[in-house]
Amino acid sequence: MTAPGQDSIQDLAAAYALGALSPDEVSRFEAFLATSPEAQREVSELREVAALLALGQGDTAPSADLRDRVMARVGGKAIPISRPAAIPTATAPSASRGRVPPLYWGALAASILAAITLGWSSTRLKQEVASLRQTVASTEASLAERQQRLEEREATLNSIFEPSVKLYQLTASGDPEPSIQLFWDQKRNTAIIHGFRLKPVPGGREYQLWFIKDGKPVPSVTFKPESTGHARIERIPVPAGGALSAAAITVEPEGGSQQPTSTPILVGALQKS
Repeated sequence: MTAPGQDSIQDLAAAYALGALSPDEVSRFEAFLATSPEAQREVSELREVAALLALGQGDTAPSADLRDRVMARVGGKAIPISRPAAIPTATAPSASRGRVPPLYWGALAASILAAITLGWSSTRLKQEVASLRQTVASTEASLAERQQRLEEREATLNSIFEPSVKLYQLTASGDPEPSIQLFWDQKRNTAIIHGFRLKPVPGGREYQLWFIKDGKPVPSVTFKPESTGHARIERIPVPAGGALSAAAITVEPEGGSQQPTSTPILVGALQKS
């Protein structure tokens, strides 16, 4: 059974947690606090609420059971935040002016809890808006990249269909896969190669293109295929002077070689018109 006067002393819990008691009331309440686990838990919860507000931890939401216990303490009748005039804003009167009713401190604690909840909700909303903006920016960047690839492909197709461009096929002997199309612009003396179904190369190796001029290999560009087996290299200089008879592909060390170090895997005849 609760001792006489215990309820009125326990009503001071909110004021004690907020540091608003007179020295005499502090002494009385702390003597009671030492004997009441329930009051100790209540003071701890109220201090937790006040600490969250003071530290501005808007990204931490009060736990549901903490909210319920604080609201139960004030009978579920927290004063609305939209009517701050209903809650006294001046420092709590001292004992010499009369002790403040317990409802004051309960309402103040409930208001603090509501302020923390609003702050947390605002922070979450800002995070969601920032995430949405990041998603939009990423989508716009992806669309811009796709548009650029389409423009590059269109430019390549336009160059391929010019009258001065001739198409040649580089294939593997006795094997229909892989293959490379070589588009030779004989007016500008440049080439474009498109590779299909190319196999991955070992680490430290890459494909190298060779032009066969006057019966000797002339080193050209090196490249690695995409994971899909495709490869596209544009604006490749074609050796001038002499007679070009063929083009070939070998697998060479990264950076290329001056002379082939492996047997050609793709070969195609060339002829200038």
